[in-house]
Amino acid sequence: MSLTVLHVFRQIDAGERHQLLGQKAQGVDVHVVCAGRANFQDDLAAAGIPVHHIDFERRIDRPAIARLRELVETIRPDIVHAFMKICLSNAIRAIDGLPPRLVAYRGIVGNLHWLDPSSRRTFFHPRVDRIICVCEAIRQDLLSNRFLGWGLPEEKVVTIHKGHIVDWWRRDDTPEDLSEVGVPAGAPVIGCVAQMRKRKGIPLLVEAFEQLANREAHLVLIGKVGDRQVPGRIARSPARDRIHLLGWRPDAARLAGAFDIFVLPSLRREGLPRAVIEAMCQNVPPVVTDSGGSPELIEDGVSGRIVASGQVAPLVAALDGLLADPAGRQRMGEAAEQRIRQCFTPEQTVERTLALYREILPAR
Repeated sequence: MSLTVLHVFRQIDAGERHQLLGQKAQGVDVHVVCAGRANFQDDLAAAGIPVHHIDFERRIDRPAIARLRELVETIRPDIVHAFMKICLSNAIRAIDGLPPRLVAYRGIVGNLHWLDPSSRRTFFHPRVDRIICVCEAIRQDLLSNRFLGWGLPEEKVVTIHKGHIVDWWRRDDTPEDLSEVGVPAGAPVIGCVAQMRKRKGIPLLVEAFEQLANREAHLVLIGKVGDRQVPGRIARSPARDRIHLLGWRPDAARLAGAFDIFVLPSLRREGLPRAVIEAMCQNVPPVVTDSGGSPELIEDGVSGRIVASGQVAPLVAALDGLLADPAGRQRMGEAAEQRIRQCFTPEQTVERTLALYREILPAR
């Protein structure tokens, strides 16, 4: 069956790039809408995928809606697949009265409610045929979101993990040198890469770090700091000389490959965190909390550790155990890499997404 799909983005990440190329390789007529500055456009064009530029400036962007509707009427896709809430809200209006099926992508737990007009205008809108959730935790959160009889039917919400290729992130035989950020040679390194909002739990990680038995370890924190408590908490820490707050770094993924342990201490609303995957691809054992989709990445005690969110003592115990067992860290890091290689592949993502598309199309 021939199939034409119009994907609507602002930005495109590496996993989405591979999904688009994978669909094209399977014979799908793929078209892409994205911002003019979006990544990977040359790769898409080289594969024969038309790329159309629309910059969505607001949730109801009338010029963008008109341009998108013109594209839909010209391309006549079977499916419009919208990524990000702003893309979805505009796509719903652009295809009003037109035949394409509409698929939405959801990458985070929470922040939707039936009493919220913006939720009813996007993910809860009746025009949406399917919602692809990047992890099962998001799917369960959506299905449990009910109010006075309003709720999503179970078949409308589907989990499809976003696939990754290990070699995207694997370091070479010489890992990054962390001495440039103040870590002494040979010191064990615990690291975190995250957008440091309050829900990421960075102050809790600092508290756990202070309590570790190993006083030679260093903590490296990478990412934009949105939680104003973080710099002050570090400045007051008795371990502040061993804590390195680097801010946003374009080489964050490669730096993570030099960590001995990767930790993500999220308190709530986690999706399927890419930073954890990037570390796992580089044989770095992860410690995550039981928040959102993080536990779906890991077999506890085999390819990482899962601890209770919001609690310091379990995090201290997990980190102390790994710091004291270099051989165990190595085994767990190798298992982490294999976990991504075997269970989170782009090929699986493409296969399951195409099956979903075909499921919602009318019989021809």
